[in-house]
Amino acid sequence: MKLHLLRHAKTNPISSTGNDFDRELLSRGYEQIELLKSFLLQQPINPTYILCSSAKRTEQTLIHLKELWPKAIVQFRDELYLASKLEILKEICKIDHEGDILVVGHNEGLSELGFYLSNQATWLKTCGFLSLEFNFENSAFISKGMANTLASFRVEK
Repeated sequence: MKLHLLRHAKTNPISSTGNDFDRELLSRGYEQIELLKSFLLQQPINPTYILCSSAKRTEQTLIHLKELWPKAIVQFRDELYLASKLEILKEICKIDHEGDILVVGHNEGLSELGFYLSNQATWLKTCGFLSLEFNFENSAFISKGMANTLASFRVEK
């Protein structure tokens, strides 16, 4: 199975409500998404299940990529908002899924999870992407040091 980790695109540092949860993407964020789309068209992934933080910026990021995976099941989870690596891993394992999974979320948790699973340091900048592969078919078995890195994407600038 494959697990794909995606950090949301570049956001406004403040929101109209003053809440971090409500921060929206900047035009630079949408440009980053277009660059990521080009990468994913050259190195396609096929998630059948997508877990996405319910924060505004992660939802906006996913909405602009979802056309790439029209049949994927999508769940928005409050538990993924600014979650730690172990909180994210708990949500992944809980779905007990036998297909590829995409998680759209936030740092520090996503970058730390990538390192935790692969033993390879990767820092996900905004719109950063990491693709990991496991030697089994069910998300319930994912644990420390069991992943091989397949691909990564980073917007330069």
